[in-house]
Order: sequence, then C-alpha cells, then structure tokens
Amino acid sequence: MKAFLQKHWKFLLCAGLLLIVAGCWLTVWHRLGRSVEQAAYRSVFDTLTFEDAYYTKCGLQTVQDYVPEAAEIGSALCGEELGMLSFPTESGTVECPLYSCKPLDDADKAHAIVLLKGQEDYLAYELSGFRYLDESPSIWAVCASYGIGKAEDLESLTLADADGNVLETVTDSAALKDFFDKLVKLGDCLTEEDLAHAYYDAYTEKFGEDGKLEIQDGKLKAVSDEAFSAAMDYWNTDMRAVTIRLKNGLLMRDCLYAPVPGIFAVYGNYRLTEPFFSGEES
Repeated sequence: MKAFLQKHWKFLLCAGLLLIVAGCWLTVWHRLGRSVEQAAYRSVFDTLTFEDAYYTKCGLQTVQDYVPEAAEIGSALCGEELGMLSFPTESGTVECPLYSCKPLDDADKAHAIVLLKGQEDYLAYELSGFRYLDESPSIWAVCASYGIGKAEDLESLTLADADGNVLETVTDSAALKDFFDKLVKLGDCLTEEDLAHAYYDAYTEKFGEDGKLEIQDGKLKAVSDEAFSAAMDYWNTDMRAVTIRLKNGLLMRDCLYAPVPGIFAVYGNYRLTEPFFSGEES
C-alpha cells in the first residue's frame, strides 16, 4: 500500500484537490441557488392584485405622500380587513390578511394605500392601476376609474423635469380647470402606428425627410443609434412628468407630457390637440 501511495501520490493529490474544488463549487452553487430561490419567493410580494386593482409595494416615504403623519408601516395604520390573499413561499402557500389604511378610511378617501400582514411584518402597497384598463382605454375610461368627473375633483398638479426635479406645483382652481378641460379632450388611446407617426411627423417638421428616420411596418426605424439618439433629444424637449393628486386621495404618478410630438401618456398614449400649460407655443 505504501509503495502504491509513493508511486501514485501526484495523481492522488490532484484527485484530492479536484474533490475539494468540486465540493467548494457545489457549496457555492447551493448557496447561490438558495439565494436566487429566496429572492424569487420575496418577489411575489412586490405586487398584488385586489378587486381588479393593481398595487405595488412601497416604502414609508410613499405612504407619507398620503398620510404625512405616518411614523412607520405597522399595525397602527391598519383599518378594515379587506380580505385574504394567497402567496407561495418556501414553506408552502401562506394566507395574508389585507387591510385598508385607517387614516384614509377616516378621511373618507379611496384605497390609495393598502397594507398586507406579511410573515414577519406589515407591507404597504400603493394603487398603481386597474386590470380592466389594460387594453388601450379611452381617456374617459381612465378618468372614470380614478374618480375624475369634474375639475373640482383635482387637488393639485406637480410638474417635474426629466431628471425628477420638481418645477411647479399647481393648486390654482382656474389652472386646474383649464387642465381638466384639456385632459378630457384627449379622447381615444393611440395605436402603436399612430404613435410612430406622431413622433415621425414632429421630426420631419423640424428636420425634413433627411433619410435618418423612417416608418417601416408601422414602426419607427433609424439609420443608426446616433440618429435615433439625436431624434430622442429633440422629442424630449420640454418633456415633463405630471403627477395628478385627486381629492379622493388617489395619485396618478408621473404621467408624461411631451409637447414636441404632442403626446400625453397616462395609461396609454394620447394625442394633444393644444398645449396644456401656459407659456408654450401652440
């Protein structure tokens, strides 16, 4: 046996090292796989759907947009129990109770924020949309879903630039009425081809048909990344993110107002018929 070991010690050493390396890799892959699996389970709590409404998990700062006095996300915020939701976890399916937000209940406001009693703590969710608006809704359907029926339903507008810097918060009733009157005139959602033509028409009006951009099969095509980037810079001129705060407690966050191609994006994309804000050229 000793002779065998002396003769084959190099081979046995290499084999042993390979086994050690393989064992290390198996440990690493097991841990990595475990981490990925745990992340996948956690991700199921990122969003939820309740009564045809979509909700997205949010933090305390977002909750404070609705309930400024909130100090933490916890049981103190819980109002009426709305129902039980099922989620797959590592230990199997769990049932979690969903609650309305009590301060919003007390203020007679809509379910802009709901709270879920998770396995370890409470999670807050912000209303982010409605399932029945997924298929190219008209602007009237969007407004009806959010409870916008008249100008007086608007509390404020917050305008921000492309970098998220707040430019202005509008609360003046006359300005809000002007915005409402223009909003409800947007009409039907544009098709993908309609949207392509809106951007193409804005480009050619400025630069002419220079061959750098064209429409093929209803879609915009650029001759190069540089040409498309230059077109994007032009289209994004004076673009603003508009957040609409409603008196019913809901927020319509980061609607996109793009005056160059004449587009307002809220649920779908809608064609502007006139400028929305003062100081713009018609």
